[in-house]
Amino acid sequence: MAFDYFGLSIGALVIWGFFMASLLHVSFYILAVNKNVQALACATILAVSYSLSDLTMPVNFEAIDFGVLLAYDLLTLFILIIARHFLFQQAVRQPCYTYCCIGLTINALLFLAMFTDSYLLGNYEPWGLWYFYSSTVNIVDLIMVSAVILNRDFIGLQLLSQKLFSTKVTA
Repeated sequence: MAFDYFGLSIGALVIWGFFMASLLHVSFYILAVNKNVQALACATILAVSYSLSDLTMPVNFEAIDFGVLLAYDLLTLFILIIARHFLFQQAVRQPCYTYCCIGLTINALLFLAMFTDSYLLGNYEPWGLWYFYSSTVNIVDLIMVSAVILNRDFIGLQLLSQKLFSTKVTA
């Protein structure tokens, strides 16, 4: 019972964090402190997505809802990629964008695993995957909130992704 309330409070904290990050970047833009529109767009897209997914989730969570959360994360990831491609194609990729794309991918994979385990396989007994899922999703969400607020590569994910996905041109 207490874990249910803890999960709800972490979810509310994450949504609040994304909205506060949006307001922070709006105020930075208005005050001309930092005109980073890419971070503002990232924070706003995530705030709207997480709010909509929270508002549309039923009170009695069922196994099929993992599929709905998977769809929300994939749609949010798609919107982030499209926004980056069309609005910020010439701009330098910001750390918040990298962290949010990686975080949404991790969350989507975990939602897929939970959907497969609980809905497709019919497993309703908690086991290691469930505990890994519940802790990892919350940690990843809090890291995404921190990345959107700070817009810094504090774990080194952007550096790692640049090294992994860089193409070497040979003459």
